[in-house]
Amino acid sequence: MQPRFFQTVRSDFARLVARKFAPEKLLLVGSDASQFADVGRKDDIASTVCSGVAELDALPQNGRESRFDLAIWFFPPESEAAGDGPLLERLAARVDNLILIPGAGADVSKRRPGLVLRLAELGFYPTYDCEVVEIEAGAVWLSRKKGAEPMSAVLPAVETAFARVNAQMRGLHRTLRTRMSELEAADRHIARLEEKVLKLKKAQRDLKQLKAEKQALRKSPERKVGQVLLAPYRLPQKLVREVRKRFGRPVPPKALALSPNEYQSWLEKRRPTESDLAAAREQARAFTYSPLISIITPVFNTPAVWLAEAVESAMRQVYENFELVLVDDGSTLAETVALLATMEGRDSRIVVVRRESTGGISAASNSGLERARGEWIGLLDHDDVLEPDALFEVVKYLQSNPATDLVFSDEDKITEEGLAAPQFKPDWSPDFLLSYNYLCHFTTVRREIVERAGRFRPEFDGAQDYDLFLRISELTTRIHHLPRILYHWRRSETSTSDNIRRKPQALEAGRRAVENHLRRRGERGHVTVDWQTHAYWVKRELRETRRISIIIATRDRIDLLSRCIESITAKTSYPNYEIIVVDNESKSDEAKEYFRNFEHRLLHFHGPFNFSALNNLAVEQTNAPWLLFLNNDVEVIESEWLTVMAEHVQRPEVGAVGA
Repeated sequence: MQPRFFQTVRSDFARLVARKFAPEKLLLVGSDASQFADVGRKDDIASTVCSGVAELDALPQNGRESRFDLAIWFFPPESEAAGDGPLLERLAARVDNLILIPGAGADVSKRRPGLVLRLAELGFYPTYDCEVVEIEAGAVWLSRKKGAEPMSAVLPAVETAFARVNAQMRGLHRTLRTRMSELEAADRHIARLEEKVLKLKKAQRDLKQLKAEKQALRKSPERKVGQVLLAPYRLPQKLVREVRKRFGRPVPPKALALSPNEYQSWLEKRRPTESDLAAAREQARAFTYSPLISIITPVFNTPAVWLAEAVESAMRQVYENFELVLVDDGSTLAETVALLATMEGRDSRIVVVRRESTGGISAASNSGLERARGEWIGLLDHDDVLEPDALFEVVKYLQSNPATDLVFSDEDKITEEGLAAPQFKPDWSPDFLLSYNYLCHFTTVRREIVERAGRFRPEFDGAQDYDLFLRISELTTRIHHLPRILYHWRRSETSTSDNIRRKPQALEAGRRAVENHLRRRGERGHVTVDWQTHAYWVKRELRETRRISIIIATRDRIDLLSRCIESITAKTSYPNYEIIVVDNESKSDEAKEYFRNFEHRLLHFHGPFNFSALNNLAVEQTNAPWLLFLNNDVEVIESEWLTVMAEHVQRPEVGAVGA
């Protein structure tokens, strides 16, 4: 079986080599070249395999025996490039034709240009032949040419162009895989919906049949006979109905009020009382740092009752140094326009900004920023509600942490039944923010950092706050979480709080915001949407497929181990890995038989079971830069499991990855 890390090399590459070069003697060089030692037998090619310089030096040094018609070097990754010079010199002494093929984990765009330039110094120049590229996309054929030195002037440009095209091709390949995975997810989602539709259709047919049977029963002779027999018993019911008509119905018992749900009960116990709020108001007046906070609220055709609730929640704040900037984005609803008119003279802290035309939420928010005077900016939607101590909690934290740039709190939803669906958030997590806008509400930001980030961008309407938070995260890490429910987000038909599918453009805007964020940070990758959770999934580009040692400690239980290893080899798409099994004195005959013809690395640990010691033994026996510790009862179910982990472990700020 051809090894997985050479799966990009064509299986019939020996036939291509034989057809193109007709070599009688072939030299295969590289640490993994032995995998191809037998490829030329059918074509009567005598193959010699050398893993490195030492084995090349062991070959005959003079005469015809020292020469080869063609050499193929599976060059290693950049981390093993120290021995390139001596090896190339020895190859140049033995061949006139050389093919370079990227070996396991080698990055073509990084390695090939330098190797080609070094070979040019030895008199070898590339022939960009499509048939060689057919062997492997990164392959190049070089031959010895006399008097071709001027070519060295154009080689850097050619190789740079090739590297750029190769990188673009790999990028397109990743994009294609990403889009295919999105389509597959969409297909699965559609299949589930179709299954539900089929069930509904069946239920509809059953209901129709029941109605037909009921109608037939109404007309049946049996029913008519039954009506005659039951007539005497129905007379009292008729009398009761007649009495009710004349003397009125009895008053039904008073409807019971809906009891608060479990969350509401929990919240009420933790909300500040009126005396707590009064004390907080006095405490706020004594703060040494009392910044003006401008609450920005874009308004567009908001039902008056909801807008009034939002305004009232702002005006009830126990921290009093704030202003509420209401931005009318061209509302046409009469009740909205009328309510805004009454707000202007109500309180000096209320500022009403009227835009001449509707520009969208980003444009309206930016208009509010232009009029805002505060050192801090708070974001309140036009139909949501703040807790009365929301601003107080923010400024209270700033008393001892004045360098903070952004503060966010927990939130819940306003439903027809009351408050529900609380979101208890983690503290600041830049990775979690790439999955979805978990900061959301209630967020207050230092005005200066909003201006540096570039305010709101209309092209991201629907996810404009998400885009802003991502840009802010590039400027500061002084971001703090207040673990308090300070904001109530109203569920409505026009809001994404209930179901993001109602605004698919918001989901797409968020995806683009994350991709833009990655691009600004210089991280290559693609962002997809999970159709079930509507969270974003960042698929980063692997800079280098470095070798991974998968270490599995075991004792007996071959049923588990064999299933684990079979799932790895059958389903793992990552190209460069090895499996190391550390056996702790297995006794069963099944284990002895299994290990007798074991295809992977097998180490033996003697002594009492010690999981740490077993793993440490394997670590001592491998030089792979990345290590993965796996239990023997784990089974792989997704082909990209190892690739996804490698995407993260390659990041300089990441030391360990779990799944």
